[in-house]
Amino acid sequence: MHAHQCGTFIVLVYNMAIRIDVKTEGDEVVVYLAGRLSEDAIKELIDTCDHIKGGFVLDLSKLLFADGAGIEVIRAMSDQETKIRRASQFIQLLINKTFSKEADGEES
Repeated sequence: MHAHQCGTFIVLVYNMAIRIDVKTEGDEVVVYLAGRLSEDAIKELIDTCDHIKGGFVLDLSKLLFADGAGIEVIRAMSDQETKIRRASQFIQLLINKTFSKEADGEES
């Protein structure tokens, strides 16, 4: 059994909002993100997820936008025990994108 708090957290920053819902579905804990994940809302997401014991699912089906800092947090979570599901093609592209000098067209 996972020890966690279920609930909804809404972070409003300069008219940009992220909604964070935590729910138990069977034996999985699912964190739902809706809206825009910007640097200003990352602390709330991290604080919310830190209270979840063990792995969880991060559902991005209603995530409309994430800035660079938000994408980095999602990537870091996916490198741990977190399963990412239902990301839009746009968000998935941002999560998967890797940068290198070659990819940017720079030559040495």
